[in-house]
Amino acid sequence: MARARRTKSTLKGRSIVAISLGLFVAVTAIVVWRRSVGVGTARDMQRMEAERRALRSERITLENELRRAMGRRQVVQEAERRLGMHVATEAQTRFLAEGARSATPTDSGTP
Repeated sequence: MARARRTKSTLKGRSIVAISLGLFVAVTAIVVWRRSVGVGTARDMQRMEAERRALRSERITLENELRRAMGRRQVVQEAERRLGMHVATEAQTRFLAEGARSATPTDSGTP
């Protein structure tokens, strides 16, 4: 009868070791998962940083090309090449007085 009363069980040595081992494996798995997520995030950040540097370099190159293309020399060369235009010589240019501009029609011929 003494044994029938003793239904309350206490944790023995093997049970404590098993629970401790289970907790250790769970914590280790969580740490490994967290580190693998961190490594993946770091890899993504490095890739994006390299892409940002490449885009910044491309932007600087494009700005330089745009600045060069908008220069007077380049515009004149393109106008001559594409449109057959040329810069007028002194003989082809007339300067009108300020008041005479609206009174006389413009003459595109030579003087």
